[in-house]
Amino acid sequence: MRRRALLVAVLLTAGGSAAGPDLPAVLAATPQAGPGTPERQAAGWGPVENQVARVTPQAPHAEPVEVSIPAIGVRSRLERLTLDAHGVLVPPKKAEVAGWYAGGVRPGDAGPAVIAGHLDSTTGPGVFAELGTLKPGHRVLVRLEDRKTVTFRVGEVRTHAKKDFPTRDVYGASPAAELRIITCGGAFDDATGHYADNVIVFATLER
Repeated sequence: MRRRALLVAVLLTAGGSAAGPDLPAVLAATPQAGPGTPERQAAGWGPVENQVARVTPQAPHAEPVEVSIPAIGVRSRLERLTLDAHGVLVPPKKAEVAGWYAGGVRPGDAGPAVIAGHLDSTTGPGVFAELGTLKPGHRVLVRLEDRKTVTFRVGEVRTHAKKDFPTRDVYGASPAAELRIITCGGAFDDATGHYADNVIVFATLER
């Protein structure tokens, strides 16, 4: 089955839409599809701008530069991910490189930090090809710019249809330091160029 490099799937408007080739991680309302716009996919979640955890002015942790997941042999530098003009998360440039949402929470700070990466590409597996095989208790290590490392323990691995993406669970504010890791999953539809699901890892800071 032909597969493409695809990433996260989250949308913000009920009847909202996903921009790009399967990259609907958004933090602001996106316009409806129309002439001259990218193909879009309905999501069914209401606006979540007020649900997204924001960076505090004095974040105690440095920016993350690398993620390691020993159980699945992942070690990748972290690219800073930003939003495009439609409020959609721009994916990492390469399938083998993960990224973190730099406009959100830093790993180790209170709230949900978000890391995302490709499942695969036209030439082979992506950085998170085996993400769905993680089990509770597996460790995720994030190295920071100041050379410190914060360690998270996987608590849960979920698979959600993209139309039912749990936006509040992934991006909603939390008093604890948490980590979300997202990639695509499920069946690949050659006709639409989309995977049907998202695989989401929920992890908490190891004390």
